[in-house]
Amino acid sequence: MRALLVAAGCLVAGLAAGAIWTWAQSDRYRADARVLVRPGTDRIVPAVEALAESSLVESNVAQTLHLSTPPHVSATSGKGGVLTVSVEAESRERARQIDAEAVVILTQKVAQRFTAPGVTATPLDPAHAAEQTSPTPGRNLLITGLIGLVAGIAAAAGMTMRRPRPSVSTDPQVERRLWERIDEVSKRERELAKRAGELAARERQLELRAEEEVAQRQRELEGSLAERQSDLEQRDAELKAREEELAAAAAAEPEPEPVAPARQRTAGGWTLQALESLVRERSHAGPEQQEEWTNYLFFLREHADADGVLPSSFDQLVNDVFGPLPLRDDG
Repeated sequence: MRALLVAAGCLVAGLAAGAIWTWAQSDRYRADARVLVRPGTDRIVPAVEALAESSLVESNVAQTLHLSTPPHVSATSGKGGVLTVSVEAESRERARQIDAEAVVILTQKVAQRFTAPGVTATPLDPAHAAEQTSPTPGRNLLITGLIGLVAGIAAAAGMTMRRPRPSVSTDPQVERRLWERIDEVSKRERELAKRAGELAARERQLELRAEEEVAQRQRELEGSLAERQSDLEQRDAELKAREEELAAAAAAEPEPEPVAPARQRTAGGWTLQALESLVRERSHAGPEQQEEWTNYLFFLREHADADGVLPSSFDQLVNDVFGPLPLRDDG
């Protein structure tokens, strides 16, 4: 009976400690907002998720709202390219305000960092207070209650072991069952302690793995952005070189004779209508090839006559850019 009272007292003491722990915790609230990422591919959505959790967004939020420390912004990707952005703060309104600013900065950074056409981040669900994350009385009371119960069982077992044996003879079977029960309780305590250690080690491993994955994802994103910037610069240089070729071809064009009609001066040249029709027929070409043909059609329009006929001096350039070309009917 005395051992049972000791176990019950330890349990009550553990619950009291949990209540004090809950009372000492500060209020924390979480706000959520949803952002629609397009295109919702396996490459774009994780990159936007990593950008949302990066220190770049957190520092911009802290600077805009004049916060003493950057907030912790977390992002979780869902189905259909929907990204949930979450922030915790000391009040519902403050959490909602920080989360809303994080979404605004995220959409701006996506537009700046992702230069590929069609990549957008659009607010789908505005920031709103989701739930209170602290204090957590249920979890606190459960943890401290279990600790108190284990301590009470250990104390009761210790009291039972220290209790002097009665002088009268006891039943050997009863004594054997008692010691088996004590051994079972001690074994259970050791298993609980071992389990607690394993859980702590696993939690630490998960935290380290998450940090490594975030760092790796950020490095991959930075490398992809650098590679994209290099491709854009190379493409810009190629366009400038093509413009210079067009300008040189235009400068080499002979002056038309005033007395000759326009169609006779450009006899044998390609027309813009024929080239546009050829581009439409080749719709199966890649987007980069289609964009290059469109740019050349735009620049060649300045050198065509009123009927859209290009000078014959552009035949070689047209063949290089739009080739292979079909046979042309000169009649």
